[in-house]
Amino acid sequence: MSRRSVRLIGAAAAAVIAGIYYLIGLGVLQVVDPGTTTGEAPDMLVFGAGAGTLFLVGAILLATMDRRLLWVVGAVLQVFVATMYVVVSQQRAPAFELWGITLRVLQVPLFAALVYLALRSPEAPRVRA
Repeated sequence: MSRRSVRLIGAAAAAVIAGIYYLIGLGVLQVVDPGTTTGEAPDMLVFGAGAGTLFLVGAILLATMDRRLLWVVGAVLQVFVATMYVVVSQQRAPAFELWGITLRVLQVPLFAALVYLALRSPEAPRVRA
C-alpha cells in the first residue's frame, strides 16, 4: 500500500471523526445528560466545534502533506485524546456512551495510519533520466 493511500485512509477517518464532533456540538448527537453530569456542564457547541475543527485540520494535512513530524505529533495527540476520554469519563453520566466509543474506534485506523507514516520514510521523488 502506498503512503498516499495510507494518508487518504487516515484523512477519511479524521474527516468522519470531525463530522461526528460537529454533530455533537450542534446537539444532533447526544453524548452527556446535563442533568446527571457532576460539576459544571460542558458547553457542547464549543467542545464539538473545537474538536471537530482540530480533526478537520488533521484530515486536510493528511490529504495534502507528507511530513514525518506532523504524523508523530498527530499520533501523540491521538493517544492524548483517547486517554482524556477515559480520565474525564468519571465526571460524565453515562461514563461511556455510544458516540464516545464510536469515536475511539474510528481513532484506531487514524492512529495506525499516523504511526505507519511516522515510522516509514517518505518516498523519495523519482528522477527521470
